[in-house]
Amino acid sequence: MSAIDPKQVEQEELVAEWLRATPGFFERYADLLNDVRLKHPHEDRAISLQERQMTLLRTQNQELNRRLSEMLHFGSRNDKTQQGLVAWLLRLIRASNIADVKAAITNGLAEVFEVDSAQILLPNILFTQWIEKPLCGSIEKLADDSLKILASQTKLLPGWKSLVVVGIPLKVNRDVPPAALLLASDDATRFTSEMGAFYLRQIAELAAAALDRVGAYEAEIG
Repeated sequence: MSAIDPKQVEQEELVAEWLRATPGFFERYADLLNDVRLKHPHEDRAISLQERQMTLLRTQNQELNRRLSEMLHFGSRNDKTQQGLVAWLLRLIRASNIADVKAAITNGLAEVFEVDSAQILLPNILFTQWIEKPLCGSIEKLADDSLKILASQTKLLPGWKSLVVVGIPLKVNRDVPPAALLLASDDATRFTSEMGAFYLRQIAELAAAALDRVGAYEAEIG
């Protein structure tokens, strides 16, 4: 594409400024609007000014409808998730032994988040970094170092596209490294880097309280 002559640019700016300062021009020369031809934004042809405006308005409406649809979708999904978490918490409270607590955590959260895999990873000092700042996002965008740590603790399945790992801050009778909660999905958009860390930390703290209550790791560290 050739560069526009600076003189032409200057002249066009003068015309544009004059039109802004003369709002009645097109009222006096309304027929001129029908004669003005503009390039179609998506096709290789010229269209009238009115048609160009209609095309722009149609595009804007489509974008607004898309955003509204997304808002309704995520709003409905959030409501469903909230209801699922309440049911999960009740299940966690009722669990009275180690097996039931672990099953409540993993199976319950797999249902809430509709994911393919939910695991509790055994305590490891490496998980400390994910207590305050959970690992979350598309696997393609996660750091290689983080994925290596996970691969040393569990098998990463090829079907996983996104995941979240949050450290579980255990508080048993003695100092122990945190366990970790892993949720993995075959949907690359299920877990994103923007997902709220506070929300995930609350889930991890509830899981930690339930595991501590039944002494899940006392025998392993004693």
